[in-house]
Amino acid sequence: MKKVTLLFFSLAAVVTLSSCGGSKEAASPKGFNEIVVPCADQGRSDATMFRASSSATSRDMATCREKALLMTKQRLASLISSTMKSVTERYVNEMEVADASNFEQTFENMTRDIVKQKLVEVAITCEKVGQKEDGSYETYMALEVSKDVIYNGIDKGIAKDKKLEVMYDREKFKAKFDEEMDKMSSEY
Repeated sequence: MKKVTLLFFSLAAVVTLSSCGGSKEAASPKGFNEIVVPCADQGRSDATMFRASSSATSRDMATCREKALLMTKQRLASLISSTMKSVTERYVNEMEVADASNFEQTFENMTRDIVKQKLVEVAITCEKVGQKEDGSYETYMALEVSKDVIYNGIDKGIAKDKKLEVMYDREKFKAKFDEEMDKMSSEY
């Protein structure tokens, strides 16, 4: 009987000790420490805005900020260009334009020019500057530009090109553009 009682108390002690730890959060994978990047959340595009974020370092604070601005504008321009390329391809495929490759090439060139012009209308939504232990500076930045600014610029650009305007269906293009923006929004 003593053995059964001793075994019972031993089991009870083990169960009690193992349950006393309370609830524990799942441990991070070994060797993984999540880093929160400043301005990254403000650099996510949605259905109404193109957004991008980036960072830069330099020994000079003004240079650091300029580098961050330039790099973020480049990321924003790349995002807009790739989105417009997708919109153009979908639009051309659906419209079955007679000279599709020429239309697409002309349209992409015009889009690139408009994106360059419209990048002056960007807004800085986040900027964080810090100094590192070695004395250098690090800047995190996020920018945004309204999809309407880009769309209206493209629409006006098409109106100036008589060849493009003949092949252009404003409503269908706008629908493709909006679909692509909605898709971008759902990716985050």
